[in-house]
Amino acid sequence: MSLEQDRASGHVDDTSDEAAEPSEAERDAWARVRRSATGMRHHEAKAALEDARKAAQDDSLTGRDATVAQAEVEEWERVTEALFDHAGAYDAADDPFVQGELEGRAHHAQTPPGLR
Repeated sequence: MSLEQDRASGHVDDTSDEAAEPSEAERDAWARVRRSATGMRHHEAKAALEDARKAAQDDSLTGRDATVAQAEVEEWERVTEALFDHAGAYDAADDPFVQGELEGRAHHAQTPPGLR
């Protein structure tokens, strides 16, 4: 079913401006990928991405396992793209996306509960 068909049937709630909050399992998957990617160059990250894609295509994965596998693929894609025009090795400390995520989480944690 296409997104348009989902909307027409009432299955998709696209009225919210809020992005879906990632689960802890997804955050853990991202962290594992970042640790694994540390020190890798583009060609190494690209090979790891291909391995993650193959693993995610395992039809026996369901539920949480499938979600985690997809989160790993998406993070490997992001890391690989970040390294595409970068001559050096990956380091999360130099990754603007990771730093923005950390800053956003710190800011979110500081917001008083009644103002969220």
